Amino acid sequence: MDIDQSLGLKKGTWYDWVVLNVATVIFILMLLLTTAQIIVRVFNIPISGGAWWTEPLARYSLIVGTYGGAAVASRNGEHIKMTIVSDQFEKRSPLIGTIVDTLAQVLTIVFLILLGYAGLRATIQNWDTPMIGVGTVQQGWIYGSITAFIGMMVFYELINLRDILTTNDFSQQLMNKENRANKEVK
Repeated sequence: MDIDQSLGLKKGTWYDWVVLNVATVIFILMLLLTTAQIIVRVFNIPISGGAWWTEPLARYSLIVGTYGGAAVASRNGEHIKMTIVSDQFEKRSPLIGTIVDTLAQVLTIVFLILLGYAGLRATIQNWDTPMIGVGTVQQGWIYGSITAFIGMMVFYELINLRDILTTNDFSQQLMNKENRANKEVK
């Protein structure tokens, strides 16, 4: 099984463009902050007030960017999956393999919804709480960004579930099972 590692847009929708570019900007910001921090420390550049704020801001960018990257992976259908069970079932019966894939997809969506709910609660509870190390950034902003990316992951996983359920093979397999069951009853 060969996995496409390109980040090109699989679909030409505006929300795909937004998620991909926001995640890219966050990772570039993290890279720039980390580079600035290294340059200031190595060359001992005297900056008024120091560059102490680059380290926590880079850390928060990494955290939020990780969820952005996870949303991009969900968009491409390349998120981490344990396919050993569905592959074994699919060898015996493609229909059962597809049903296992569908159940796994539903469980992923339920987990992401619960995670998003927890993120929303954290966002609301910490909206006005300043971050340690960078007082101008609020904890709620970080939690809200993470929750937004989790919401996009739910959206993309729902699209992936729809794709599983609407594939011609799956629909035909279900119809063939129903037709065989109807013939046996008659």
